[in-house]
Amino acid sequence: MKIEIELGTLIFEISSPKLSNLINVFFKIQKLLIAHIFQSVILAFAEYYMNLVTKPFSCDKCGNDQYFIWKTKHGKSTQIVTIFGQVILKQLQIQCKQCNHKMYIVRKLLSILPRKRIPFETVKRLGLIGALTSFRVASKITSMFGWQLDKMTVWRSLQKLAKTIEFDLDINESASGEADGTGIPIIGIKKRGQELKVFVQHKKKGGVRIAGLGIGKYDGGWDKLFKPLLATMKKFNQFLLITDGDTSILNSIKDKVTILFQRCLWHLPYQFKYYLWKDGVKTKSTEWLYALAKLFNICSIRSLVYDEEVTSDMIKQKKKEYQELITYCSTNNWNRCVTYLTNASDDLFTAVENKLNGKTTSHVERVMRTVNMRINVGKWSPKGALNATKVRLAYYYNNFDV
Repeated sequence: MKIEIELGTLIFEISSPKLSNLINVFFKIQKLLIAHIFQSVILAFAEYYMNLVTKPFSCDKCGNDQYFIWKTKHGKSTQIVTIFGQVILKQLQIQCKQCNHKMYIVRKLLSILPRKRIPFETVKRLGLIGALTSFRVASKITSMFGWQLDKMTVWRSLQKLAKTIEFDLDINESASGEADGTGIPIIGIKKRGQELKVFVQHKKKGGVRIAGLGIGKYDGGWDKLFKPLLATMKKFNQFLLITDGDTSILNSIKDKVTILFQRCLWHLPYQFKYYLWKDGVKTKSTEWLYALAKLFNICSIRSLVYDEEVTSDMIKQKKKEYQELITYCSTNNWNRCVTYLTNASDDLFTAVENKLNGKTTSHVERVMRTVNMRINVGKWSPKGALNATKVRLAYYYNNFDV
């Protein structure tokens, strides 16, 4: 539908043609221009629809969608908030010829619910801004474009947007994924009071997508995250789950679906440093370097090994070296290291032994960095932290956009 809009004459005062002055003038007339354009387009479509036999709207009272007459094209005002700021529009009122019911149709034409000051189209944009940066910065950014926006409006938009986003496994992607958690700064709790739990699925063409997200105590809560995913997960013959060794992750689903459990070979030496410290081993000492280098070598898996016999021999050699490392730790009375390595020994090479392309190292740490870049700004309520993370990760990893 072609629409011509007459903008008329704009008169304004300006002291000099500096760019800053021109921008300020535009900000002043921006709301007038937007309101005029919106009003003209809405009226043009309304007149077009009123000439149709069957209207794209119906009477709120009797359901009639054919017989209406105009009552006024300049009714009382209604306000809506757009990404460019608040816009005031004159209501268009029509009357049903069957029951004489009068109704306004501006919001019907805009697909905006009655009495909703901020439509969802605006909520989506403000919510995404709030997920990508702090609420204070979001307020500042919008003010630089001529709109003074309260940071709480951004916060509320983010909460509303997050409710519309759901995660699940994609049956067309890989039957493997990773689960991990990171501490979240919670209001009223010292340090990082709760754990954000993230479950990602590997993509066949590389990278990951978010399949599940939850928040709760450090020692549980994974069952709540996995529960809505079980129906999709059962569609896979088997699923390779890579974790840092948190047994509560596996316990929440092991009896419900066929799971191959793989210890993350990135986390293993990373966490081993902590147990060396617990056992009093001096950092960067000869013993410390030897033990850590030995474990790094064991955990180094090359996906280019395809020959079954070569792979089998390689795994046997690595398991032998792993037992030698445990013996070395035991000889030095590093009891915590011995316990840690022993507990991890059964799940080191699950992926390679099952010919699953050697996916044994975590990609979820990169996801955690994406989380922390936003979540480390201030302290959160559990629900607020979950919602901000949900929108942010959906944008970065699940192709969500507004």
